[in-house]
Amino acid sequence: MDVSGQRQIRERLTSSPRPHRILDPRTLGRPVHLTDRFTARVREDIAEELRVRFNRRYRASFEVGEVAFERRTEPGLRWRMFGSSTGRVGFSIARDLVACVLRYRYGLQPDEPLEPETSGEERLVSMLGAQFTGILVRSIDALLPHSERSATGELTEVPGAAPIEGGWLLRVDVTEPTRKTSGRIHFLLEESWVAKLLRGLTPTREHLRTPRAAAAAATQPLPARLHLTLTARLLEKELPLGKLLDTRVGDVIPVSLPRTDVLIGDSRLFTASIAEHKGKLCLTSFEDVE
Repeated sequence: MDVSGQRQIRERLTSSPRPHRILDPRTLGRPVHLTDRFTARVREDIAEELRVRFNRRYRASFEVGEVAFERRTEPGLRWRMFGSSTGRVGFSIARDLVACVLRYRYGLQPDEPLEPETSGEERLVSMLGAQFTGILVRSIDALLPHSERSATGELTEVPGAAPIEGGWLLRVDVTEPTRKTSGRIHFLLEESWVAKLLRGLTPTREHLRTPRAAAAAATQPLPARLHLTLTARLLEKELPLGKLLDTRVGDVIPVSLPRTDVLIGDSRLFTASIAEHKGKLCLTSFEDVE
């Protein structure tokens, strides 16, 4: 062995050991590395909810920053529990964010103090919890096959429920630059919800086809390979504002279903009639739009 080889061996023996990563056996064989698809969707959906519910209504400027999904706990948070037949989801929101929403709703200035936690604030947190956990559920639901979506269900608040043990944490950073406010929304998912999520992220057989099968599919005619989404605009009804404000639960608004517009993206390409077949509404009698 030459001198350079001996020197390399000595350096390896005397150098400090490299840091190693401890694997969580509960994540082995599961597509945890694909959760970026899920967090990107949650980020987009929550940003849209903030834009529609608060930014547009109160001229606020709430923004969503980083969204992270990981297997850990966050001590010191106050959780509200929401559950369905699938399992429970914990919800927690920073009080700075709640206070910012309250100041916008009541027309208060940023430096005006709020009273200690009130029943109105509690109701607001419950409402926000229902809204945002609903977004979370729908984001998971969108990843699942159609045959499993009906089993996902909506969440309802479970007062006094015990905290979730060993859940998966989803952290959402939110800022409001106008009021110089920042905080976090946290979700804590039971393993049953995580199992649904990871099952939805698992590549399907369609994506795992052999190169030969993929090549065979590529030789099919373009109309057989091209998939387009049709959107049917079923109904538009104009009402005077006074009549709309007078509407109560149980009132009936008479409507009729004329021929409907059928769109691909934002392009109106067809009109179609609406028919019922075995209890389902169907489109029939397509006609090109001139």
